[in-house]
Amino acid sequence: GFIIGKNRILTNAHVVSNGRRILLNIYGSPQKYAAKVEFIAHDCDLAILSVEDFTNFEKLPVFTFGEVPQLETQVRVIGYPIGGDRLSVTRGVVSRIDFSAYSHSRADSHLIVQIDAAINPGNSGGPVVQDGKVVGVAFQGLRQADNTGYIIPTPVVKRFLKDVEDGRYDSYAELGLGDFPLFNPAMRKALKLPDDNTGVLITNVTPTGSCDGAIKPGDILLSLDGKQVDSAGMVTIDGEDVDMHEIVERKFAGDKVAMRILREGVPKDLEITLKPLSWSRMYAIQYEVKPRYIMFAGLVFQ
Repeated sequence: GFIIGKNRILTNAHVVSNGRRILLNIYGSPQKYAAKVEFIAHDCDLAILSVEDFTNFEKLPVFTFGEVPQLETQVRVIGYPIGGDRLSVTRGVVSRIDFSAYSHSRADSHLIVQIDAAINPGNSGGPVVQDGKVVGVAFQGLRQADNTGYIIPTPVVKRFLKDVEDGRYDSYAELGLGDFPLFNPAMRKALKLPDDNTGVLITNVTPTGSCDGAIKPGDILLSLDGKQVDSAGMVTIDGEDVDMHEIVERKFAGDKVAMRILREGVPKDLEITLKPLSWSRMYAIQYEVKPRYIMFAGLVFQ
């Protein structure tokens, strides 16, 4: 973990999940400090810790956050990976910016940055630094490939920090839409769409979701918040093409999002109020929750 403010230590949720007792070490000191979890977000794998007495931590540097690193730029990963006990610093290059799964909950996908520096067990929760600022938090790697590590970029971290400003974590809001790409020329012709590489087909609308009652299956989504949606469901943010859901990722429940759709060949502008899909959490792994069963003497009671 690393310090981001007065008695605020940022780390990964999977580092402290289901923890009974959390102890912190300061590099170079044998003393251990009892800590507690102030906020935890299992859907984006982040947590904030505090200690009972912050006095010995006040001399340590406080990290500030930068922006999403550009492709092919170099970053440093700081942590305590397996293979030794002392601090480890590795360098890597940003090789991909994507919208992908977060393995901690096994049910959530957010913005990620892939780097070619090794992310090993023990790196989790450590800062990834560029030009003296944190540009991400190391959190997972891909075991089926070499030199493929992932960091949680600053838009996800900043959203988490803003969410907990009111004293609780409220989770993500969702559009509640299923979409299908429209780069097939024959399909575009059948839908009477121009060959301009714009728009995706809405295939389903989740009941009770943000778009329920406003969007219908068969609509063509053309833009979100004024940003054109291409035929693969991508939008351009900060000069990078990312999944269109990244627009909603940076918003909160109660926020509004403007949508432009094509319904039966007629353009239509809508404004949707975002809300979370609380029941969808049943697909995620549950932490800090007692199971609804108990195993005793070879028997399962539920």
